[in-house]
Amino acid sequence: MQIITAGRTGPNRSVRFGGEAPLDDRGRRDVVAVAGGIEPVVACGPEPATLESARLLGAPVEQIVDDALRTLDVGAWAGLAPEQVPPHQLAAWFADPGATPHGGESIAGLVDRVHAWRDHMMDEIAGRAVVVAMPVAQALLCREASDYFRAEVRPAAVYRWPRDRTGG
Repeated sequence: MQIITAGRTGPNRSVRFGGEAPLDDRGRRDVVAVAGGIEPVVACGPEPATLESARLLGAPVEQIVDDALRTLDVGAWAGLAPEQVPPHQLAAWFADPGATPHGGESIAGLVDRVHAWRDHMMDEIAGRAVVVAMPVAQALLCREASDYFRAEVRPAAVYRWPRDRTGG
């Protein structure tokens, strides 16, 4: 399966929590640039940038949106920059995959949800592509919730799952 991350948005550029912003101009250009060589897109998340990215890749968005691929709910942190979050809350969030200092979804909950979707859809997604927000891509690429922050992703990039043994 190819995992394609949605293109850049204004909040990506300014490093903010949340996922409801549309693509910016660079995000659109970057998505178009990765279009060559991708596999057919069979699923995408419901966020505006994810939907727009999938459309730019020629996907039939109305038929493939899957709410199980929605991004992490960061609760009260939505729209905030990391420096606006109390340091003890950020520390708890990074240290404990089950923590929800923002009142939203835990990293463990996101990883469990996305892995359950992947395992259930295995036959349908083999040799195909999904377009998702970056937190969902991280969840798809990590082995378990404790590895989540080790999975580095960028906007408008293509990743493969399962990764080879040398790729993590």
